[in-house]
Amino acid sequence: MKVLESYEEALMNISPKEWPAYLKEHAFISGNKFNTELAETFALVGTVLDFKKFIGIDHLEGPTGTSESFLTYCGVLGYGRYLSKYYDHGLFMQLRQRANDPRLEISQGVVKALQYIAKKKFDKLLLYTDDWKNGTPLEQCACIGAVCNAKVLSSRTQAESAIELLDWVTATFFDKPIVSGDYLILQEQLIESWKVAASRNPEKAQRMIERWIKEEDATINSIMEKIITSNYMQKIDSEWADRWLDNLNNKYRA
Repeated sequence: MKVLESYEEALMNISPKEWPAYLKEHAFISGNKFNTELAETFALVGTVLDFKKFIGIDHLEGPTGTSESFLTYCGVLGYGRYLSKYYDHGLFMQLRQRANDPRLEISQGVVKALQYIAKKKFDKLLLYTDDWKNGTPLEQCACIGAVCNAKVLSSRTQAESAIELLDWVTATFFDKPIVSGDYLILQEQLIESWKVAASRNPEKAQRMIERWIKEEDATINSIMEKIITSNYMQKIDSEWADRWLDNLNNKYRA
């Protein structure tokens, strides 16, 4: 809290015209690791005009790991803060574009921005990003990463909605024997998201997972195996997890 307060004081004591220079000067805390505390603070004190200007800095103007890229990151988080209070279709479209950004730190920033919205307007976020689940792998990754977060899912009802979203995105991998590129990123996020959502609503998750295990699809089965052998599922119901792991193993022994 003291760090955030000190950044807020520093930003408020200089002219907004000096903000870009200040942000770039303090963009990193060690090596090429972004100063997320500063970015989060700026998302609270900056204006929409600032956010628009920064989010428009693409990967050519601000390559990955540069202070210019940090400005883009600040703009992304700023959009998240703003959209957690006010709906704006145009801003959401720009945020969706940044979900596909080739800079990993920016696409991850979109997840964080959407989490700001999810914490205040969970059902609204599902509505706002409904079409993302049909979009690119990175758009799918952003929406499930935002919704299936331990700090976001606060009820079994929310977890039920999250699991239904995961069920939809899981179908992306049906009949996809080779997983690479952005789909590999999505697969990793999907597995982690299933674990989190299952910890909030085990019964719903188990029913869905059982259905997917019954599918004769190697990629889907591989995803489900990683989920049920995780510590999350073992803690929830180790007997159930072991039983369905045997089911998977027997399928491929036959």
